[in-house]
Amino acid sequence: MYTCMDKYKNDFAIKFAQIMEKELSHWENIQHSERRVLYTSNLKEYLIAFLLGFTPGKRERNYIDNLEIHFWFGVFLLIAYIFIAINIANKSYQRSVKRTLFPKLLKVFSENIRYRKIKIPLTVYNMSGLFSDNVTYSQTDDFFNGEYNNVEFKIDETELEHTIKRENGKLETTDLFKGVAMHFKMQKKINAKVLIYSKSLINKIPKGYEKVVLEYENFNKKYNLYVQKNPNSDGQVEARYLFNTAFLNRFMQLQTSFNVRKMSCSISENNILILLNTNKDLFEMNHLFGKVDDITQYRRLFDEFASVLSFIDVLNLASRTGL
Repeated sequence: MYTCMDKYKNDFAIKFAQIMEKELSHWENIQHSERRVLYTSNLKEYLIAFLLGFTPGKRERNYIDNLEIHFWFGVFLLIAYIFIAINIANKSYQRSVKRTLFPKLLKVFSENIRYRKIKIPLTVYNMSGLFSDNVTYSQTDDFFNGEYNNVEFKIDETELEHTIKRENGKLETTDLFKGVAMHFKMQKKINAKVLIYSKSLINKIPKGYEKVVLEYENFNKKYNLYVQKNPNSDGQVEARYLFNTAFLNRFMQLQTSFNVRKMSCSISENNILILLNTNKDLFEMNHLFGKVDDITQYRRLFDEFASVLSFIDVLNLASRTGL
């Protein structure tokens, strides 16, 4: 699947095993500690959540007759709180593991790849043409950035939103995106602005753009490609010049590797912004109630990282060959 990544696969597996051997007992202690909190320290909170179900309504009559309803409402609140508590504890456990694992594991690919909080600038989103409104960050999770094969990149697992202030002073927030955002800096520039969207039931040409149909049927079946109308450049020619078969295959592989249904992309000057829409967490370790040293997680992580770096390999090749 990733011919250019095969050279890393064995080293990645060995490095993963070495880190596990060294850190396993420490991570298991963290895991057991987080579990104990759920089993013991949170008992008071569980009880409070259950008892909240017995709170009388403001206009409630015949409270005694409604006790069964209150009981089941209390059970619902208890279950909901337990799920929330597990999710919080799992996030805390996974962050602890990833802070140690990812910085070391990524060195297999390059010394210039880092796991740290450097966000993609909001200007990149706002100038991409993928959003009709200015965006702000709602929530962020994992961050990767650095340089691979002379291509600078940032990868954020993030949520974006748009907030406006109404005349009454109240803020109104609209969710715009949740998933993984990838920003790449090519070493060459194009004059046209290009947008790519996964096909859907409604496929509307963005205002000021025109549709481009490539001579690659597999891509045309899954995506719509648009180029901005510009009297100073021939966007149709530039788009076809940029999107060679290798580029398109690696682009489609990103969606496959991350197993997401919806994907969009903006290319302008030397910037490429790719958005993978998903409600699930990516770049994840095994769950708090799973096995820390489960070997399947390294395969999943390798596939996700390799799909990104294989795409960068194509960008580097394009910049050097003029494709």
